[in-house]
Amino acid sequence: MTYPIFTKLGLPEKPVLLAPLAGVSDHPFRRTCHLGGRGADLSYVEMISATALLYESKRTLKMLARHKEEEVLGVQLTGKTAEETAEAVSVLDKWDFDTIDINMGCPVKKVVKTGCGSAILKDPERVFRTVKLCREATDKPLSCKIRIGWDSQSLNAIEVAKAIQEGGADFMTVHGRTRDSDYSKPVDLTWIGRVKDAVSIPVIGNGNIFSKEDADHMMSLTRVDGVMVSRGALGNPWAFTDIKDGEGSPSLLEWYETVLGHLAWQKEAYGDAAAPAVCMRKHLLWYTKGWVGGKKAREAINNSESLQDALSIVTEFYEYLKTRQSHRKSVSPEGENRFGWDPKFEMDRKLDRGVFDANEAALSL
Repeated sequence: MTYPIFTKLGLPEKPVLLAPLAGVSDHPFRRTCHLGGRGADLSYVEMISATALLYESKRTLKMLARHKEEEVLGVQLTGKTAEETAEAVSVLDKWDFDTIDINMGCPVKKVVKTGCGSAILKDPERVFRTVKLCREATDKPLSCKIRIGWDSQSLNAIEVAKAIQEGGADFMTVHGRTRDSDYSKPVDLTWIGRVKDAVSIPVIGNGNIFSKEDADHMMSLTRVDGVMVSRGALGNPWAFTDIKDGEGSPSLLEWYETVLGHLAWQKEAYGDAAAPAVCMRKHLLWYTKGWVGGKKAREAINNSESLQDALSIVTEFYEYLKTRQSHRKSVSPEGENRFGWDPKFEMDRKLDRGVFDANEAALSL
């Protein structure tokens, strides 16, 4: 079954989405994950703060940049109140985005302490009012991203999902963990399936999707209408072709050309100053995972001061791998280890990274 909303967005029957990743999902990364139309079917600008948007924060406005070659792009935001969120949606309605998502699942402390992200899950009536007001503020496809509850004592995903549907959302994404769950716990596919059974709008499954096997397993057990890839895309934009076609292991040349393309787009977008080079390091560290000799390359990457330096290191590493006739090992964690694997931990929970608050927004004006 192909849902009309998927057709409107130009998505296939079972779309594979790229999650909005804080500190990661800029357009060079998004374009890389699209792989010339063979990768992610829909991607999003990283989650933004409704407060910061309404303050017209320069930093937030830069985060909203869309490249002309991005065919389908969504934007995700979260707000302190239903009214503030809807006001921000009315602003985004005038921007060049194809769909708008309301984040009700972000677990970062800085976000939830202001009443944003997964804090919204505590109040299903607020969920309904938020979606209803946002629906009135835009005619664009509208969705929500949730978790299955605040904690194990408040697993209210079905009530929240029904509120989202009744408020007028076109589809939703469900991450199969609670707000207080870390990655040491597996995704609860049973609860994702219960949400799918409880509503008639499309449901996208999210959590621990690293490969075609993971996606097929989730879709088989939950009957979701598509999947969203998060951590599985870090250093591995081929995850999408793997999930869709079973062709996720790049050759050495494909790996090299993809990394070069990402570097070129990074330079095109931000120049070759120190800041964009530092921002690119994390991607290069992820890209070098799984290759023989990767540790030495990562040490050099950590000391690179420009994108040109990074390019030289990657090229030298590529030439080394050619002499070894090396093949990349799986970058996905295996067995129980996968549940604790979190390449963004340093950026997110440990450093409490998330959308910034009103004071920070005001300071950045």
